[in-house]
Amino acid sequence: MKKIRKIGTVISMTALLALSGGCAHTSQSEEQSNIDQGSIDTDTQVVEAQDDTDIPVQAPPQDTTVFIDEKLDENLFISAELKMPENNLYEYAAQLKNFDYDKVQEALGQNAEGTLVVNDGSGEFTGGSLTYQRNDMANHLDTYCSYAGEMGLTDDRDLSFMSRADAVARMQSFIETLGVGGELEALNVVAMNQMDFENVKKAIMEDDGYQGVLVAKGYESDTFDEGMEVYRIIFRMDVNGIPVYRNEPGLRGTSERFLAYPVTVTALLSNNGIEMTTMMGMFELSDGNQKEAAVIGEDGIKEAIVKKFGDVTLTSEFKAKNIWMEYFPLLKENSFTEMDLIPVWCVDFEIDGESVEDSGYTIRFNAITGEEIS
Repeated sequence: MKKIRKIGTVISMTALLALSGGCAHTSQSEEQSNIDQGSIDTDTQVVEAQDDTDIPVQAPPQDTTVFIDEKLDENLFISAELKMPENNLYEYAAQLKNFDYDKVQEALGQNAEGTLVVNDGSGEFTGGSLTYQRNDMANHLDTYCSYAGEMGLTDDRDLSFMSRADAVARMQSFIETLGVGGELEALNVVAMNQMDFENVKKAIMEDDGYQGVLVAKGYESDTFDEGMEVYRIIFRMDVNGIPVYRNEPGLRGTSERFLAYPVTVTALLSNNGIEMTTMMGMFELSDGNQKEAAVIGEDGIKEAIVKKFGDVTLTSEFKAKNIWMEYFPLLKENSFTEMDLIPVWCVDFEIDGESVEDSGYTIRFNAITGEEIS
């Protein structure tokens, strides 16, 4: 059950639900698809291995990068760079974060202003999400910043009230106080002042794809305070320096059950404080409950790809072009809150020469067993 409390006269908000997905490559189209909602990424503290003496595994090669370019089977090729992780990896037991409302409110320090929605873990499907917005306008500001970033309507710059680096550090510090797992990394920062908002509002109101919807929601009457400055920061979560699953575009799934909750964080920080923050898929690592993982390398990845297509007669040419590692929060059977955080190899494919962005075909393999996950 979600705990909702209004603090001041503002609209109520519905907590975001996280659905599962397959594997994906980072794309700016994510910003467009979430233009009126906000995206999200996260932060964490990595738990050091407590006892791995009974797990005889061999650490992966360090600082190893190879380029693989060969034919694997009929109409099946690989032409991609493979970089092995630089650090020893671990599998973690984890669970969705149950937020303490009062602790979050204290960390916000917004003078009892705004609407805060948290998952406090009191229901079967709860955990992992938090949403705060100072007022109705906060959601509108998020839309303008998202649109500006997608359309390239702002420059990379520091605002007068705070530098970009300090804004990122400010939000990282806030989220760290909430006790979620991982390390936050800023993927994208949009900086806007009053004039930027005026210009973006004009552009978005002339955009036939958004005008009708946003006019209906009252955007047409928005005004911006003189001197207003806002940063919109999209974070992702890293564990061991490796990004955690974000549920980006181009997904495919292989299971009827939920596989994972995407891990995302979006924050709006202005010269008046935190305007908005949305978090989804936040988790905690179980202290002392992890084991070292020996991940497959070049040969294992090639074997996994061949196994995937081995029983299929390919009439199109499939070529693995991008390979990267992620951590994947794989939900345990019969649970919506308990999960295993496992390393996976993501493989982007070109089909008949189409770019990976156009083909949208990506497969995720368990980096320990080589088994296809999604």
